[in-house]
Amino acid sequence: MKEMLAKMYMKTMAASGNLSFSAEEVAGFLGGRVIGDGKVRIRGMESLDFAGEGDITFAFTEDDLMAVSRKRASCAVTTLEKEKYPLTVIRVDDIKKAMTIMYNAMLEVMPPPRGEVHPSAIVADSAKIGKNVTIGPHAVVEERAVLGDNAFIGANCYVGSDVVVGRASRINPNVTIYERTVMGEKVIVHSGTVIGADGFGYVPKGDKIYKVPQMGNVVIGDNVEIGANSCLDRGTFARTEIGPGTKIDNLVQIAHNVKIGRNVLIAAQTGIAGSTVVGDNVMMGGQVGISDHVTIGKDVKLAAKSGISGRVQDGKTLFGYPAREAAQTKQWYALTTVLLKYRRELVYFLRSLPKKAEDDREISGGDDLS
Repeated sequence: MKEMLAKMYMKTMAASGNLSFSAEEVAGFLGGRVIGDGKVRIRGMESLDFAGEGDITFAFTEDDLMAVSRKRASCAVTTLEKEKYPLTVIRVDDIKKAMTIMYNAMLEVMPPPRGEVHPSAIVADSAKIGKNVTIGPHAVVEERAVLGDNAFIGANCYVGSDVVVGRASRINPNVTIYERTVMGEKVIVHSGTVIGADGFGYVPKGDKIYKVPQMGNVVIGDNVEIGANSCLDRGTFARTEIGPGTKIDNLVQIAHNVKIGRNVLIAAQTGIAGSTVVGDNVMMGGQVGISDHVTIGKDVKLAAKSGISGRVQDGKTLFGYPAREAAQTKQWYALTTVLLKYRRELVYFLRSLPKKAEDDREISGGDDLS
């Protein structure tokens, strides 16, 4: 709620032409308390190392506070309680939450960059370019591509024919977007990523391997972010789909015909094989592997390095390879640890079993039952 109010407030201020805010105003929507000059003006947000006059930054320790004052930032957000602060601060209970609210609110009111097409860029005559679009050096925009208002296409990017890049989306340098890819609004794609390449589909027959047609496309919803050097393959005949709000880390492989729901988090080096369906609000740790034609339910959590080969029901938390429910996997690891710790005792015990059985037979008269 605070984040929504912050965005609304800052948008109102920005619409009136006021792109600076007092410390008191910022404290109001962060739910904090100003200590010092509440009228100091804030024009931007910066990290501790780069903050200067007009900036607000964040101080986790007393050393951070001293560093901020030396750099002459205008204000710091902190959780520290002190009798005397070296500069104006906003005291909050949860600094990470405050950082998130502030950062996202500032994004909403930042004016879009002034659109400019670099002279070395190659833009097809049939491409449709919106208002304030930036196209960097040596970028290529092919026939019938559509770039929405305030879109950013970085240097050396390739935007294929019939691609749609939505409003205010940012394609960072050296991204390749194959033909017919469709992106929603405010999508961010980081450098080195390839979207729409052929999926891995082959049919061995005799002494040859035949390529399965890869004729679909990739459809990406609004507010998706895709990390560096990730690959999203086109569908075979249909779509590969990424739902709105999903965040994909670096070095992730998403194969053909995969359908990913809304607000999914996928950490680095995860691989999702073809035709898998991932429900809304799923969270995947690093190096998760999911085999083809698997369905992952909603609100599922997959711990790092989990291997998934079958259907996962809604709300489950899985861990291990092959993946089991997290509690069961932890028990299995605990048992393994105990067995390894007492392996000598266990070996001695097992070796004693046959001798004990022989002794029992001798006492009972042996094997002769006649």
